[in-house]
Amino acid sequence: MFPMVLDECYIPVILTLLAILLLSLCLQRKQRQGKLPPGPKVWIPLIANALELTEEDIRKPLRRLRKQYGNVYRLYLGTRLSVVICGYEAFREAFVKRGDEFSHRPSMFITDMISQNKGIVCSTGDLWKEHRKFALITLRNFGMGKSVLEEMIHKEVSTLLSSVDKQNQQPFDLSAIVHTSTFNVIAALAFGGHFNHDDPRFVQMLAAMNENMRNLGSSSAVNFFPFLRHLPGDLFKMKKTLQNVDLVEEYINEILDKHVEEYDESKVEDFVSAFIKEMKVQKEQRETSTFTREQLCKVVGDFFVAGTETTAVTILWSTLYLICKPEIQDRMFSEIRNTVGLERLPSVRDKRELVYTEAFLLEIMRHAQVAFLSLPHSVPHDVLFQGYTIPKDTIILPDMDSVLSDPDVWGDPEEFRPERFISKEGALLKPDEFISFFAGRRNCLGESLARMELLLFVSALVQRFRLLPPEGMTMSVEEYDGQFGLNHKPKPFKMRAVPRSVS
Repeated sequence: MFPMVLDECYIPVILTLLAILLLSLCLQRKQRQGKLPPGPKVWIPLIANALELTEEDIRKPLRRLRKQYGNVYRLYLGTRLSVVICGYEAFREAFVKRGDEFSHRPSMFITDMISQNKGIVCSTGDLWKEHRKFALITLRNFGMGKSVLEEMIHKEVSTLLSSVDKQNQQPFDLSAIVHTSTFNVIAALAFGGHFNHDDPRFVQMLAAMNENMRNLGSSSAVNFFPFLRHLPGDLFKMKKTLQNVDLVEEYINEILDKHVEEYDESKVEDFVSAFIKEMKVQKEQRETSTFTREQLCKVVGDFFVAGTETTAVTILWSTLYLICKPEIQDRMFSEIRNTVGLERLPSVRDKRELVYTEAFLLEIMRHAQVAFLSLPHSVPHDVLFQGYTIPKDTIILPDMDSVLSDPDVWGDPEEFRPERFISKEGALLKPDEFISFFAGRRNCLGESLARMELLLFVSALVQRFRLLPPEGMTMSVEEYDGQFGLNHKPKPFKMRAVPRSVS
């Protein structure tokens, strides 16, 4: 008689065989669901089309696939059918005109474990609609995108300038300073708080968030190949990612505990207080409500991650381009000096006059592409799109690079040219195809805040300092391009900041 207990060494083999069988059954089922978009054939069971996307810069294979299969094509990643949507017209049809159908989030292993369908960024359905609307109204009431927020940002700009000045013209890495400054803007808006740049607990939380942004590119593989979680060790950084999420949420909950304890209904001056007020109102009026403590923690976490990382990385890209392209830096400084002067910080009210500075920031977002591939979308039911059937729960991948780097739109997309955003009359242009903040119902919640921060931080740096490479070095953008995780960031670099009065 054979023992009924399997030796542990056979378990991975059996799981792999079962996964291959499941993949085959899923692919056969998908093929029967109407006319799917074109795409590469599946040659390798289990892996499916994953080998198509093995380059570090994932934009390159996506560009080749678009050229071969068109603006709507399919990929099988593990057992999941994914449809990639490219080009402005297809983008607009899906996410703007048909936003009700294309604004859902798919169920994915890692994402579900982290979000639990709470928060705003990764939630979907009625909860997402209710809390996105509440967040928009509340943040606008507290001045997001308006000059009333400028004092808050200027405080962090002044702190950043002081930190840069303390480097005494020696080479330094700007990354930690920028991340802390942008984080503090969100902290002030979220709960009226502020973190010291050298607070050990805060530094630990910020490091955990930054590590997750780097690792999510690899850990997200488990979304498409869930069996990978059974492999020994932590090859795909899944366990580390979840540990970091727990660490950040533990810290957020400590902040919320204090906020709840000190809550004063007569002083609702930040997002958390407004949420607590709504939570109390709904508790009295409804039997059930989505305004819960767990939801608040997830929303604040979304604010910190989405509101800090992208803005900070865009400032780092801006600094790198200015160092590598001194002629652009000189032109920006000349505009700032002639418009703002050197006695006060640049202000939101200067925006209309800082045309070249604004054009530079638009071109940074278009050319550097911090968010080159939007978070996955999904459809809640079978849809017919541009002659193809997209089955329910298909993963939709919005290829933003296909719009921001489209030669038919920009002519010379590989060239860095801020002038493309300036009209012949000298006015600032913002073409519809500029979708760095996405488009439609899932567009960036904090776009107005992010654009205000970029203007105030970057213009102040150029106003006060001449940004240079370390002495004896030459630098190029290509040399530091780039790290691909959940976003696209430059490789670590050092710079010198020479006060304008000294240069």
